[in-house]
Amino acid sequence: MSVTKVSSAMQDLTDDYAFSGTVSGAGAPSHRNDIINGGLVVNQENQTAPADDAYTIGDLFLHVGEGTPVMSLETDGPQGTRPWQKMVLDANDQGGLVYFMSNDDVQDYIANGKLSFGIQLKTTAATISNARIGILKWVGTADAVTSDVVGTWASDGTNPTLATSWSYENTPANIGLTTSFARHTVEDVTVDSNTKNIAIFVWTDDGTITASDVIGFSEWQCNPGATVHAFSSPSKDEVMNQVDYYLMRYSLNDNSFQTLAVGHQSTTTNAKLTMHLRREMRNGGTVTSSAAATWTVHSGNVAAAPSSIVAFNALGRYGFNIDMTVASRTQGWAANLYRTSSSTTFIQMDSRL
Repeated sequence: MSVTKVSSAMQDLTDDYAFSGTVSGAGAPSHRNDIINGGLVVNQENQTAPADDAYTIGDLFLHVGEGTPVMSLETDGPQGTRPWQKMVLDANDQGGLVYFMSNDDVQDYIANGKLSFGIQLKTTAATISNARIGILKWVGTADAVTSDVVGTWASDGTNPTLATSWSYENTPANIGLTTSFARHTVEDVTVDSNTKNIAIFVWTDDGTITASDVIGFSEWQCNPGATVHAFSSPSKDEVMNQVDYYLMRYSLNDNSFQTLAVGHQSTTTNAKLTMHLRREMRNGGTVTSSAAATWTVHSGNVAAAPSSIVAFNALGRYGFNIDMTVASRTQGWAANLYRTSSSTTFIQMDSRL
């Protein structure tokens, strides 16, 4: 495939470059991958013990299952160095990972009419003999999905019953696993015009699973069209920007005096601070943070940990406000927020589906 720089007059049509080569379906150049962080190069939250219906390693991948697996991000995957999600399962507990596609991203699939998906999978135990891949359609309110896509887990060899408003667009069948990574694909799946969201669901339902058996996931790839492309991923900094649209986490473990929010003393015992995010997010989402003792509020000549975090409010796509209770200060003083010496200090906004 050749790449030619084009004139500025054409940039709105070509996004700065013209490509000569095969294009698979509407809006689907051969390098396209609509799985954000499909290469698993970003892992801000690092949730290693996800309950059912909880996000885990890779930030945008949700665990659904009967148990609480141990998850980790390994670095010896396909090509010897590709990151992979290692899921250590409980005995006889079915489980897997789900990736959700937003309504905006679904529109190209509706226009094209087809979806194709590929993933690298492996196991480390002969007792996990297979996995399954489901392409799911959501017909409820756009971007307001039921994230726990499984209504009822079925017996070994039977696809689970899905939650209300979810349905299978393909017919998932057993995929044989080995102890080496191999690529498995589901191609030419019809995407209906009434689809509001799409979920990619990869799971194992092998009823002979023993405790500490492992299934591994790597190189998530999805594109419009009748065939799946070779795996591709943007640069890490671009992936980080894409992930930030859904999950933005500040883990302050290397600089005690990095100012995160600024504001003023609204009363002698209350600091009102505003935090501006590093990029726009999907919506206002929810905010969580480390304990009050991991933070320092500096106002006037006083710097000390707040006694409590009262509230996160005015949540928006570009930032939010923080109310903190502090020891007696002078009302009207300017205030700023930074971490103490704790290496566990974090604040996170979550607007995932």
